[in-house]
Amino acid sequence: MSGLGGVIGAEGLVALLEGGGQLVLIDSRPFVDFNSAHILEAVNVNCSKLMKRRLQQDKVTIRELLLHSSNQQLDLQGDVEVVVYDQSSSDPSSLSAESFLNVLLIKLRSSFTSVHLLSGGFSGFSSVFPALCEGFSSLVPSCISQPCLPVSNTGPTRILPHLYLGCQRDVLNKDLMQQIDIVYVLNASNSCPKPDFIPESHFLRVPVNDSFGEKILPWLDRSLDFIEKAKACNSRVLVHCLAGISRSATIAIAYIMKRMDLSLDEAYRFVKEKRPTISPNFNFLGQLLDFERRIKSPEVRSGGGREEVQETAPPPLTLPCILAPPPEERLQALQLSDPPEDSARMKRSFSLDIKAYGEQGGGAPHRGGGGGGVLQTVRLQ
Repeated sequence: MSGLGGVIGAEGLVALLEGGGQLVLIDSRPFVDFNSAHILEAVNVNCSKLMKRRLQQDKVTIRELLLHSSNQQLDLQGDVEVVVYDQSSSDPSSLSAESFLNVLLIKLRSSFTSVHLLSGGFSGFSSVFPALCEGFSSLVPSCISQPCLPVSNTGPTRILPHLYLGCQRDVLNKDLMQQIDIVYVLNASNSCPKPDFIPESHFLRVPVNDSFGEKILPWLDRSLDFIEKAKACNSRVLVHCLAGISRSATIAIAYIMKRMDLSLDEAYRFVKEKRPTISPNFNFLGQLLDFERRIKSPEVRSGGGREEVQETAPPPLTLPCILAPPPEERLQALQLSDPPEDSARMKRSFSLDIKAYGEQGGGAPHRGGGGGGVLQTVRLQ
């Protein structure tokens, strides 16, 4: 870190939100701005002149201010990651000494060891991840003389007629869920709440964090069975995590690989074409490669990072419709609407992920890595 605190980008914040660790996200803007729109899970602090003076004179501690400002109980003990943002600031050293954000950063640094300023503030984050901003849709200007362009990354993404991919905000919107007729929910997280309007029989939790050492592979067969259960009932299922970027995308890719008999590369690009924001962490991509080898060669399974030969093949999934569809259905599903250059762009995106994985030696700068370098074996067609 440098100056009054480190600087973190939008993707770094998403990684912290999905990581399952203790995070305190602070919105330092006026309450009117916060009430109009803010990042999910953010706590708005009182940025009045009186509160700033009380902080400077140590008449109130930063911990007291956070506990007083939050609507829920905050655990401020142990290793806490703190991220602060205003409307658009990016550099702590450029802040005025008397600005509330500067005073706030000084006090936070005196109480917490890991404090970050969100680069670009709310403006920068909301332009990249609008689906993770509460009330952001109200900020989209109405068009007067020109047709409105669709806002990307908002609402669930239709991957297949019965399979949707989304985020926590989507699943908690009852009206939206009813509007697109989703009655099954697969929640790929430890912390995202179950919607009250979804019965237990239509809900599956895959309790994984978006981290370096998390094992998602043991949950894939059960997840695919659950999705097939919804399909067998002529229903739609939403697979989601916090942001709809890593954990839920991993499950969606695995399902496409299995159901449509595609390689990891093909399935990745198929889902990426539908939802460009997906970015499974490198650890999960490595486990998807293990999954690919397993479904291509059922006699081989992954065990502790090594391949072990089983004397008998593992039992198949109970629902027969998990198997590959007829060739004509598969060809129809693979009809991509975007021009060839967009497919090339997605291919380059995956290539860059693999290249970054190799350069990091199996790790990722902010999302964690894994797979022991196994991703370097991927070959793009």
